[in-house]
Parts: sequence; structure tokens; C-alpha cells
Amino acid sequence: MNDGIEVFALPVRLTRALANASSSELAGLAAHWTTRLRRADGDDMTDDDPLAILQGVARLAAAAVNSGGGLYCWSY
Repeated sequence: MNDGIEVFALPVRLTRALANASSSELAGLAAHWTTRLRRADGDDMTDDDPLAILQGVARLAAAAVNSGGGLYCWSY
């Protein structure tokens, strides 16, 4: 049971892909993500660094894969 909202789980295939992504693949994905955010949000785009975020998620994905677990998030 989860009393929170905004619950999501990454599929196993995506978790493994992130865990095994090279730095150039993550950079390409971050560039694509940034382009889509700018198109959607314009000047209101977040000041966060999409590449740093993806690198962090990739590290979490690697830990999940190595431990036989999954990758999910929730917030209240």
C-alpha cells in the first residue's frame, strides 16, 4: 500500500538500459531531454542539469540491477 502520490516505477528493460548506458549515450539522452523541455517550457525551463540527473539515475539503476531489485520513486 502506498499513501503517496506521483508513484512511478521504471520497467526492468529501461532500468537495465540506464544501468548499462555509456557516458556518450547519457549525454545524447540529456541533450534530447533538454530540447524537449525547452520546446515545452521555453524560458521557464528548469535550471537543473539534465545530464547530472541522468547520471545519478543511471548510478541508481546500476545499483538496482546489481542487487536484483527495481527502480521506483514516490512522493507525497
